[in-house]
Amino acid sequence: MLSRMLRLHPEVLSLSELFSTVRARHPFDGSPDGAGFWRMLSEPDPAVDTMVTAGLTVSELIYPYATGRFDPARGVPLICHMTLPMLTDDPDALYDELAAEVPLWPVRPIAEHYRQLFTFLAGRCGRPVVVERSGGSLSLLPRLRDAFPDARFVYLTRDGVDSALSMSRHAGFRLMLMGRAAARVTGVSGPEQLGPAQMPLLPPEVGRMLADPAELPRLMARDVPVTAFGALWSEMTREGADELLRLPGDRWTMLAYEHVVADPRGQLSRLAGFLGVPANRSWLTAAAGLVDRDRRGASSRLDTRLRAALRRSCAPGTAVDAVLAAAAGVLLHVPL
Repeated sequence: MLSRMLRLHPEVLSLSELFSTVRARHPFDGSPDGAGFWRMLSEPDPAVDTMVTAGLTVSELIYPYATGRFDPARGVPLICHMTLPMLTDDPDALYDELAAEVPLWPVRPIAEHYRQLFTFLAGRCGRPVVVERSGGSLSLLPRLRDAFPDARFVYLTRDGVDSALSMSRHAGFRLMLMGRAAARVTGVSGPEQLGPAQMPLLPPEVGRMLADPAELPRLMARDVPVTAFGALWSEMTREGADELLRLPGDRWTMLAYEHVVADPRGQLSRLAGFLGVPANRSWLTAAAGLVDRDRRGASSRLDTRLRAALRRSCAPGTAVDAVLAAAAGVLLHVPL
């Protein structure tokens, strides 16, 4: 929702889910040449393609699959699923421009490649302020701070119970939940470290689901307690929070999803001030029109005992949110 709101601002280049898609398969360091960097951005991801072909689509996947050039059955370039369609109504044409440009770039640190990519897209789209928004990216903060020392950061949070309920219905978060559990069982630092050596240590069914994207529909059909996603939300919320608190106060701010839904004009005006762009009336009106108030408080329809259990599983993350809110000087959402 926030990416779509920012997309409507004439001065903002709204990059949606760029880092979240790339980081799952590539490190955020190294010094590739332009061709190597372009492969990172453009190689299809079988898991994402399977989500589309199996009908497990989520709101972030906005490529025009019915009319676009790329077919998920054969592989859609990674950057086309979410990032390029947020920038233009013709993502295939913009993809072609990047395909002709990026592979020509020289060998250099990956952060410099990203900065050049931002510069190219900002000039191409005529939008000088770049905002990259990736869900669940708090753990990237140390690397982002080092790679982009002049950047400012917006921490967008949502009530943990509602977040966990949404995550439980999302194929990507289900895969993340299983990957993190497998990493703990096999003793590696994270899902990205799982490889052939770890698979024999896992139950065969789990190994198959992690190794074969075609298993995603079966993963979605598994009965997974929603409280597991509450614990995952807490874990993700706690990752990087200390790093956020180490930033100077003028380098970061905090938004609560519930506040944006309840008062989009007020919250977006505050965000615009932080970004250094005008909060003109036409943008605020258009952006406010994207709010779906029915999404707020979805967990209130859960059984009372299940909701209480889910809130307990979210308690560690909720406590971290309260600390961050106090540091940012904002009122946190009140659970419904």
